[in-house]
Amino acid sequence: MIRFVNSMIIGLFCILTVFLTDIFAQENKTNPITNNGKKWRIGYLEGGPYANYQSILKAMTASLMDSGWIQRAPIPKCKDESETRTLWNFLSTKIQSDYLKFPSDAYWNSEWYDAERERLKPVIINRLKTDKDIDLMLAFGTWAGQDLANNQHNTPTMVLSVSNAVQSGIIKSVEDSGFDHVHVWIDPEKSERQLRLFHGITGFKRLGLAYQNNSDGKSYAAVEDVLKLSRELDFQIIECLMPVKSGSADEEAELIRCHEQLAPKIDAIYITDYAGLTKKSITKLLSPLFKYKVAMFAQTRCDLVKTGILMGSGRAEFKADAKFYVQTFAKILNGAKPGELPQKFESPLKIVINLESAKKIGFRFPLDILAGAFEIHETIEKPESEK
Repeated sequence: MIRFVNSMIIGLFCILTVFLTDIFAQENKTNPITNNGKKWRIGYLEGGPYANYQSILKAMTASLMDSGWIQRAPIPKCKDESETRTLWNFLSTKIQSDYLKFPSDAYWNSEWYDAERERLKPVIINRLKTDKDIDLMLAFGTWAGQDLANNQHNTPTMVLSVSNAVQSGIIKSVEDSGFDHVHVWIDPEKSERQLRLFHGITGFKRLGLAYQNNSDGKSYAAVEDVLKLSRELDFQIIECLMPVKSGSADEEAELIRCHEQLAPKIDAIYITDYAGLTKKSITKLLSPLFKYKVAMFAQTRCDLVKTGILMGSGRAEFKADAKFYVQTFAKILNGAKPGELPQKFESPLKIVINLESAKKIGFRFPLDILAGAFEIHETIEKPESEK
């Protein structure tokens, strides 16, 4: 009997050991490993300054610290809401790591200028193809994704923070980037989920949409998704097309003009990605919307809800997104092919609301929305430029 019990204990111990070993093996698949004594060199490209790029890069930096890729250190405050060079300088010069290196000369930014984009693309491709001193490229946004998701190089590339990678022509489908060396994050139903939520809360009948009249502008504004839902939910779309090219000094003025033009004709507006949407411009942008009692939803800039936009979907400082990015980052550096990894990741949809904005337009949030809100701002915070 004692021999039988001992055998059972030994057997259970062996099973438990195998089980725990398998768990640890799974965990170690995403943990840092040495690259034959060398450090992986990371590069960065963005189309231009954008608040979400900064937020995501900051969240990724924190996640890299949490997972042991880089040592912990206080992350510096950037010069403004959009620039990322401060963060890259921090990664290049201040961070200690046994695994990663962030070369200061492997950071590129087109500043939203078409000419600069055209100049930089061959420079970056040549370095990736000829020098081959970058082990992984981080491409932030649609421009960067379009420029690096191709067969002109074979450097592993992660494309992040794209409005819709399929509609903008970066990838073939949600399941397939079309390239072994390219991985593209995509949340294909994000805009649809937001608009269903917005319509469910407000019941709007005339939705305003301002966007640049080209393929990128339509992709940023999720025009296809809006058209699809307008037929299903029976609302009218009132458009304002902005002809100004990216990089123009008139972007802010064009967006203000569109809001002034749309406001008397609509009862709601879907405020989408556009370079003129900043904390500096927000007061002028919202003024005509408040005047005509227009409900507002921020597609991406939920940080602007505190400065007056009625509502948006919050993302907890992109922590969930950053965790997905870093897990993908780890798998690629540990040998996985980028094109074979899952691309779809649905960011949690959490409502952020502003009560003072609601009061200004005479709107009352339903009790269930108030109870379930991720963030509630009771007042409209003035931008730094107005304080």
